[in-house]
Amino acid sequence: MKRFGFLVKFLGVLLFCFLIYKVGWKETLDSISKVSVIHLLVALLIFWIAFYLKSVRWRIVSNSYGVRLQNYQAFKVFFIGLFLANITPGKIGDFARLFYIKDQLPSQKIGWSSLIMDRIFDLVCLVFFSSIALFYYQIHFSILKLPDNSWSLLIWIGVLLLGIALFYILRNKLIKIIQPWWNAFNSHNLRGYSGLKALGITCLSMILIYGVFNYVAWVMNISINHLGLFLGAFILGILTLLPITILGIGVRETSLVIIFQLYDLPSQDAIALSLIIFLLQLISLLPGAIWFYFSPVELSKLRQLE
Repeated sequence: MKRFGFLVKFLGVLLFCFLIYKVGWKETLDSISKVSVIHLLVALLIFWIAFYLKSVRWRIVSNSYGVRLQNYQAFKVFFIGLFLANITPGKIGDFARLFYIKDQLPSQKIGWSSLIMDRIFDLVCLVFFSSIALFYYQIHFSILKLPDNSWSLLIWIGVLLLGIALFYILRNKLIKIIQPWWNAFNSHNLRGYSGLKALGITCLSMILIYGVFNYVAWVMNISINHLGLFLGAFILGILTLLPITILGIGVRETSLVIIFQLYDLPSQDAIALSLIIFLLQLISLLPGAIWFYFSPVELSKLRQLE
């Protein structure tokens, strides 16, 4: 099973190699050379500001569960989790944050619930902007087509009905398993001003993170509709969550090439932009890597948090 999972994720790497073969390394490197080191540093600073905002949101979420974190502590531990999330399957390393604050946790379930809530804010924001993006692209390019025959529609209806039936049959067992976690998850006081503040910080951090695509494209003198690129970057964020890629390699480049083709722009610029963003994302993990080096934990101990 593990070998199959690795092979599936390796498809992204193969896809990336195919794109480079079709476009050419020379053309891609020529596009990358349009960006100076100064502009890369500015883009990197934008990433770090966005991550700092996310650490502030995590502190707000943790405080709502009765876990009192200091600013620097939240900032440091969040960056360590960010680093570990990008080197572990399914970003499970992000949950290692709990090891660094375990003495402050009322219970393990509370700890897990606070991290899940933290991720939910990201997911809600990502889905929101991605939905706007799909609406935008549908209006301008009609990318989604209705089923051209009744069989396709019947299949989708059948899948939906099957899912409803399975939930109805297994509902009692599911409720028994979920109820303790649901009680812990709802033990926060993240309502009113605190909830809106956390949501606002999430939106701002997301705008900064995905706005880096626009900044780098502007530096590269790419004549693209910047609203379309900005919204399309959120769709990229959703697609890179799929378990068919390693760190988004291949899927991110292919998706960006498709967006560029909609605007009749060269593929080498799309791949160059994607590689620059990928490089910046890796460099942005350095603070977390350094802090983890000086305060390591064994990732195998994650099972102790279950």
